[in-house]
Amino acid sequence: MKIENKDFWEKEAIIATQEKLKKAADFELFMFENAAKRYQSVGEIKTVKIFGCGTGRETEAIAEFYNPTKIVVSDISENMILKCIENLKLWKLEAITETVVGDAKHYNKVSEVFDLVTLLNSMMTYVPVRKDRLTIFRNAYQILKPSGIVIGTVHNQVGAPAKTMYFKIKSMFSFILGEKVGNRNTGFNGFKVSGYYYDKRTLINDLLSSGFKNVEVYSLEEFYQLNDTSYNRKTGYNNLLFIASKS
Repeated sequence: MKIENKDFWEKEAIIATQEKLKKAADFELFMFENAAKRYQSVGEIKTVKIFGCGTGRETEAIAEFYNPTKIVVSDISENMILKCIENLKLWKLEAITETVVGDAKHYNKVSEVFDLVTLLNSMMTYVPVRKDRLTIFRNAYQILKPSGIVIGTVHNQVGAPAKTMYFKIKSMFSFILGEKVGNRNTGFNGFKVSGYYYDKRTLINDLLSSGFKNVEVYSLEEFYQLNDTSYNRKTGYNNLLFIASKS
């Protein structure tokens, strides 16, 4: 059944899937470590903005990794935030964490107060319109301190054979489809929502056009190759990981 993005994330069954997620994946820890290394010439990462926080899984992981003094989490789903608040109390993080219900494309404060911004859980995949994705990237850019870092994950056009072939065929008609080559229905648990799957070049270009510098993008396949670990992209998600700096 096809539904709107916000309605999808408000559903109890979808929220339950997020509660089952592990604290932090190995590739997320890789991004945490690289963000800390990039920022070390300025200092430690102590203020963090988390977009698409869901029920808060990465909030706990980020708090454990960085020991920050302030975290602001936001999500489009009121029900996700309610569950996140429950978890924050359980993890004893409510004192340092502010929760916000709202669409990331409307979080446009020109504040420069965050050392780190995260766009994890492939939340950008659920933003099917390029204008909106660029708005979110630019919002992330303007709330970061001058040397701040952004990290995140997105779904990749290259992965399992059927998906890879689907996007290869669509790319042959890029002269007609333009930026819509990456659009595809996504979702799970019987629900479909409009989504967008990136290729590496387009992701890099979107980050650069939003003002970011020193952009690094890895597929999961490439990440595991860096660590001499086998990974079969034909059966795995092969998401793209990105790390970029404001300056």
